[in-house]
Amino acid sequence: MADSLIDVGNGFYNVRGSFRILGVVDIGTQMSLVRKADGRFLVLDGYTIDGDLARKVMDLTDGGEAVDAVLHLHPFHTLHVKATHERFPAAKHYGTARHKRKAPEIPWEEPETDSEELHALFAEDLTFSVPRGVDLIPENENLHFASVLAVHPASRTLHVDDTLMFNKLPIVGGVGFHPTLKQVLQPRPGAVAEFRAWTDELVALCEDVDNLCAAHTRPLLNVSQDGPPLAARVRDAIGKIDKTLAGHEKKYG
Repeated sequence: MADSLIDVGNGFYNVRGSFRILGVVDIGTQMSLVRKADGRFLVLDGYTIDGDLARKVMDLTDGGEAVDAVLHLHPFHTLHVKATHERFPAAKHYGTARHKRKAPEIPWEEPETDSEELHALFAEDLTFSVPRGVDLIPENENLHFASVLAVHPASRTLHVDDTLMFNKLPIVGGVGFHPTLKQVLQPRPGAVAEFRAWTDELVALCEDVDNLCAAHTRPLLNVSQDGPPLAARVRDAIGKIDKTLAGHEKKYG
């Protein structure tokens, strides 16, 4: 996929980048820029930008000087952490515990991106949501279900890596949850109940969302102009995982 910068509107910009599986199949990746209420910027996740894309991003952010912070939201999206720090060295950098383990040389800020402390810190510009009942950082590093979801109310945009996906494939296309859900549900009583409660909150959050920027697939912009609103699509996605949840609940309670 060609690198590009999409102006979603109302201060939200989505970078679409390249990510190749085994160096062959390009499933894409993303980084987003959010203009804060005070006119400065936050960066969500990281990507190695160069060429024309870098010029656009740097022009937008006063050569990077207008970026206050970089928030890495998916524990297993770490390939571009160092390059993003090099691009925005004056910004404060936040990540999950795994980001800190993978790149200890970066001067990380203390609140981790899955913490309520960090969410309160940026509450003026973003609303966060973290899946419950699942492992955020499972021991099996191939299980990339959980991430920190971020909603930018000003642009009615949801930025999410892996947890929710979108594609236009026939039959299996649309909005759906990452297929590794079954493996990351915690093997204990109440895990499914916690996850269901979180999905209810997610649906409510999506009532005020018009744009879905998901990693590895493609953005879904102006959702209601291309079918049902996002909340309805997420509700349908929940229905598709009901058997998985019911089976896990039957086994563990």
